[in-house]
Order: sequence, then structure tokens, then C-alpha cells
Amino acid sequence: MTDSRITNAAAALSINIPRRIIADLIAHALQDDPNESCGLLIGNVDTVDEMQRMSNVNSKPVSRYTMQPAELVEAQEKIRRTNREFVAIYHSHTFTQGYPSKTDIKNAVEVGSISTRHVIVSLVEKTRPIIRAFEINDKSEVTELVIQTDGEPYRGSD
Repeated sequence: MTDSRITNAAAALSINIPRRIIADLIAHALQDDPNESCGLLIGNVDTVDEMQRMSNVNSKPVSRYTMQPAELVEAQEKIRRTNREFVAIYHSHTFTQGYPSKTDIKNAVEVGSISTRHVIVSLVEKTRPIIRAFEINDKSEVTELVIQTDGEPYRGSD
């Protein structure tokens, strides 16, 4: 009985991202460096099956991101057509750790209708990017999620 509750609790606090998409997240972050990369992770419930890169149109892209509105509308049409959903929003931190900033948290509350899950790629160490995932609720509370990848927990650059 205890094992199933632990398993269910862990599942509720996790996101499933295949290794190929983890590699693409890192590649996108490195490509856009020193600007922040951004985009959407598409799939069903907590399982990602596709990454949708978005253009960062923020006037200060080194430290902020804003998704290009027309691309966001296209992505919304895509999920409707394919009967999927936005599993998470992702972006990179090029000079800071992979934890939501005050601005990230404020923005997350504003876009909670798109997704409450956020994935951050930290490029503090360019040769060893770190990916972390979070749930940010409407009260600005941040909970770290376990990233499951191809059936195993993701542990950074393992």
C-alpha cells in the first residue's frame, strides 16, 4: 500500500521527457546563447513527445524571454489538430542557475492557462548544461518536478 502511494505521489510530481528532446533542449539553449531560448513541450498529461521552438522577441533577450505571438497561435492550432496539449513551457538561463527567477514566477502565474509546468535549461557551465522542471501554481508557489526520461530519472549530464 505504501509503495503505490509513493509511486502515485512521485508520478504527480514528475514530467516525462525523452532523451532525444532533452538533447534538443540543450542544443536550442546553446544555439541561442547568450540570449535565452524559449518554446513549448507538447504531448499528453505529463509526457512530452515533441518540442516546439519559439522565437524570443523580448527587447532584453539576454535575461528575459517573450514568445512570438503568431508562433504561439500556430502552436495552439497544432495541439488542437493533433489532440495533444502543452505539457510545459521551457526557456534557458544563460548566466544563472536553473531555478525560476521572480520574473519567471510572475510570468508563470500570468500564463498558467497555457501550462503550470516550466522547464529551465541552465548554461552557467556551458559544457555541462543542467535541466530542471517546476510546477508554478497561481499562488506563486514553486515545486520542483522529477524529470523522468525513457523510464529513468534524469540526473543532469549523466
